[in-house]
Amino acid sequence: RLQGCIFSVIVCCLSVPATLMSPVEQASARRFGIALVGLGRSGHFHLTSIKSLPEVARLAWVVDVDEPRATSLAADMGCQWSASLEEPLADPAVDIVIIASTTDTHFSFIIESLRAKKAVFAEKPISHTVSEVQEAVDLALEHNLPFVCGYQRRCDRNFVALKRQLDMGAIGQLKVVKSCSRDNPLPPLEYLRTSGGIFQDMLIHDFDMQDWLSGGQAPESILAVGHCYNPEVEKMGDLDTVAVVAKYASGLLAMTDTCRDAAYGYDQRVEAFGARGMLTAKNEMTSTVELANANGHLMPPAEWSFPERYREAYRVELTEFLDLVKAGPQSEAHKAEQQQMLRHPRIVRTATAAELSWRLGRQVMLSEDLD
Repeated sequence: RLQGCIFSVIVCCLSVPATLMSPVEQASARRFGIALVGLGRSGHFHLTSIKSLPEVARLAWVVDVDEPRATSLAADMGCQWSASLEEPLADPAVDIVIIASTTDTHFSFIIESLRAKKAVFAEKPISHTVSEVQEAVDLALEHNLPFVCGYQRRCDRNFVALKRQLDMGAIGQLKVVKSCSRDNPLPPLEYLRTSGGIFQDMLIHDFDMQDWLSGGQAPESILAVGHCYNPEVEKMGDLDTVAVVAKYASGLLAMTDTCRDAAYGYDQRVEAFGARGMLTAKNEMTSTVELANANGHLMPPAEWSFPERYREAYRVELTEFLDLVKAGPQSEAHKAEQQQMLRHPRIVRTATAAELSWRLGRQVMLSEDLD
């Protein structure tokens, strides 16, 4: 019934001549045209989110170097397709570019899209180098454009609830943040070869979470140790198991353990310890049902992988991004997101320092030259 009410409002708005509507009303009444770049596993999640929001979004273009895949999906979705960004960026019907291509292509696609004055939602990473990340942020600010890099944990209901209580002072001064991130199953080797490595691809989510929970604090020092159990991953010069400790000027300690696979399923947990107590976001299971019998207590399994674990978070982050675009460049939401953009260089710098710590076998100060 609520959806029906919303649809009625949209129809009413659309029935008013555009010349009689304010810019804000026009933005609220239209569906945003989206170009989706990359039709792999990340692109599939965003496609599902787009399809779930037909009132406010429509897929105008799909872009992928795999032409058979692009043409097939375009036919199914009733949209246009391209093997490059040139045509979609020239299309005035495209308002938003969602970048979900291979990680090594993100930066160039982000820059092209921002120069074309499109709103941009990009999967992480923006880039693996701090200078390129800064360039992308500066360009978005220069053109006053919505630019969001998708760290979906910020849209997860459990982590949002933890953050809300933390900000309300539930545990007083924050002293320790502990996060556990264990992937499952091991990502495809072809993905890992272009991922940028475990620090920039996986641990960066934890560094973003720590930045968020700490209110934007940057660590002073970082120490990382790790090991690689998988010989194919080891051949890439990468790790599959890592532990990191970061120290902050405030006294805060942030600790992370991560692994590329976990036999029992996808595992994401966060603990925040403060002067007056502790907040814990536990791992999500497939259900809340527990069997107790003569053999003991049997718990349900964890979610299998991140598509299941963050299914709703992906939809929420796209909804929030559409709301941001709809609000316009003069809105408080836009101004707040511009402040949030500033975190991206320091998060990539933290990941860079952590990897350097592992390679050098010592603690690294963030004040060091990391290039």
